[in-house]
Amino acid sequence: MKKKSKLGFLSGFLLGSIFFSSLTYAATQSIPVDFKPIKFMVDGKLRETNDAFLYKGVPYAPVAFVGAAAGKSVAWNANASTVTIGGPTEAVGSETRLSSLKYSMPYGYMTTKSYVDNWDKGVFSAGGTVYDHGLGYSDVDKIANDKYSSTTRQVFKIELNGKYKELSGVVAADDNSPNKTDLIIWRIKGDGKVLFDSQRMKAGQSQLINVNVAGVKALELEIRKVEGKDSKQIYAFIGNALLR
Repeated sequence: MKKKSKLGFLSGFLLGSIFFSSLTYAATQSIPVDFKPIKFMVDGKLRETNDAFLYKGVPYAPVAFVGAAAGKSVAWNANASTVTIGGPTEAVGSETRLSSLKYSMPYGYMTTKSYVDNWDKGVFSAGGTVYDHGLGYSDVDKIANDKYSSTTRQVFKIELNGKYKELSGVVAADDNSPNKTDLIIWRIKGDGKVLFDSQRMKAGQSQLINVNVAGVKALELEIRKVEGKDSKQIYAFIGNALLR
């Protein structure tokens, strides 16, 4: 298992978390804004969000996005009306980063091909979107076969011990996969029961997930190649994965 820690700093932007076509304040006054995709370069890495806007030439973006882009956790305390940026990377408010938990790989025998929060060389990305954290596997090259599970299945197993209710994030096949044509799915199991099967996807494609894991003691996240004859590797990851 390989893990890299990332720290970033972003300055020069005014941050907001309002997502309306105009901003209203003082109950009677509104201001026009220009919504548009805005790219952010953070420590030489590209981040992009559709939830940003321009007001008088100044870019505004959600504080949660900017914090994550800079490699920092973001927490909101509603009682104190306080946003906290930084602190332990595994916790974001009441959420826990999946990648902060220990995992095993009971089937795939090449554990050295698993990665935490980024590839050995490069970031997790799909469709041009960069993901700040998650789990990835870089050696998916055989169609999954339950009879030959040791060589054809790649499974992250994580002990949740019934502590969480929901898993969210994005499952994807990475942009930089050498194999550009063959198809995979992500299968998520809880205590041996299938909770979620993703759509079929090839390099550069992704799917949002929101999976009920209430009461689950052992979570399994499996990458299954389901179609294709190319022997080159597919890189697959679950990005920005959070447990609540």
